[in-house]
Amino acid sequence: MGVHEHGQDEEMYIILAGEGLMTIEGKEKRVGKGDMILNKPGGKHGLLNDTDFEIELLIVQASIKK
Repeated sequence: MGVHEHGQDEEMYIILAGEGLMTIEGKEKRVGKGDMILNKPGGKHGLLNDTDFEIELLIVQASIKK
């Protein structure tokens, strides 16, 4: 998933298997099985699979209404 933004939505990425390179607000961090990453409303984020193995993840997205 390329770097993108969700406006007022909040997301939680839960890595179930594999690993990759997560970008949050321009900073890169290696993530792997068991990691949970919170993507805040209005934030820019993305996940790159830079390995030869599949990443399995669960994404929970919530709309925050004002």
